[in-house]
Amino acid sequence: MRSAYAIHCLLAALMMLPTLGARAQDMPDCVVHLDYTGGKGVRAEPAPGRVRFYAGGGVRWSCRRPDGTRGPIQVWSGASDSVARYMEIGRADFVGDVHFRDSTVELTADRASYFERDDRLVADGNVRLVNLETGSVLTGPTLTYWRAVAKVRDTSSLYATRRPLVEYRSIKDPDVEPYLIRAERVRLTGNEIAHAGGAVTIDRSDFSAKGDSTELDLNVGEGLLIGHAEAGGADSVSYSLRGRRIAFRLVDDQLNWVQAQGRADATSAEWRMVGDTIELSLADGNLQAAQMWGDSTRPEAMSETYTVVGDSMAVDIPNQLLTEVRAFGRARATAKTDSLSNEYDWMAGDTLFVRFDSTATGERTLSELIAAGNAQAFYRIFDEEDSTAAPALNYSRGLRIVALFKDDTVDKVEVMGAADGVYLEPKKKPIP
Repeated sequence: MRSAYAIHCLLAALMMLPTLGARAQDMPDCVVHLDYTGGKGVRAEPAPGRVRFYAGGGVRWSCRRPDGTRGPIQVWSGASDSVARYMEIGRADFVGDVHFRDSTVELTADRASYFERDDRLVADGNVRLVNLETGSVLTGPTLTYWRAVAKVRDTSSLYATRRPLVEYRSIKDPDVEPYLIRAERVRLTGNEIAHAGGAVTIDRSDFSAKGDSTELDLNVGEGLLIGHAEAGGADSVSYSLRGRRIAFRLVDDQLNWVQAQGRADATSAEWRMVGDTIELSLADGNLQAAQMWGDSTRPEAMSETYTVVGDSMAVDIPNQLLTEVRAFGRARATAKTDSLSNEYDWMAGDTLFVRFDSTATGERTLSELIAAGNAQAFYRIFDEEDSTAAPALNYSRGLRIVALFKDDTVDKVEVMGAADGVYLEPKKKPIP
């Protein structure tokens, strides 16, 4: 008993030896202090001023402040593990079943090194770090963790490589679903800011995204994907969005806005939209509206039957129900009413309003088409009694044209303001 107690006292004294070359405030924020060892300890001094200390059989240490009070760090290892301390450089290496805890994080790993001079921990092998304040979890093969220290850094941070996985939360709430971030490199600053690079993926039940790199700031509720960026809705929110960059915003931890920039391309169940920039608005987990604009790529919205193009466009989709498409500037809408030919009806103007309604079976169908300013329209009128007859052709122009549709075919057209046009009927078949 006396021998074990003497060894413990000796090791404690050795671990409390001052570190050479301390930073400007004369002493580190944390000086390693050995609390327990289950095995033997060895002190070596291979050269003057170069002190080595080795202990095995399970060790536990904590940090002590310069005044001798216990600091916020505790590290302990299993019964078969060891520690090596290099006094002159202020470094301690732990091997096997390492557990680290301070006031903000808890970490386990196969190996770890703590650097007293800059309060830095480097962990390797089966690393798992839990943020005690938010519940965020990082798992991966390696990471470096910098503690928040007065007069040195006001915010903690960590950097992980070799494709770690982060379950990222802004608050510790079991009802708040985390974002699952995976990338070649991840840097987390404080509790709100994340940067990731190298084949980044972000997944949650209502949202998935990927890109070459990403930035996520939960403090202001904003994120950015850069390079080959893609984002999409999951569950009931079915859409995909691509572009060179994708920005998104969160309100109350729920996605409410997504914008693709640079060769933007958006696809939903019924429509595809392209443009230089496309932004989508969401609420209550559903798409509500879309806007598109651009110079190098004119905005265009397409379905199997209709195409709408303009210098800029706005789409109303309340609760994911398409109600209206508005196109501004050299606007044009085309409709393929005959599936057996490649001919299209069309309407053009400075501004277009394309409105939709629901059929008795719940399908969305064109109900009204309005062209305002330099309005023009071309449409065909088919013979209801003779499906083999060629259609009549009608071209109209005016200041404003309103076309009403029934069962996706023209039912009534009204042309207003300086109206004129041409109507051509097919030659009648001779009566046999």
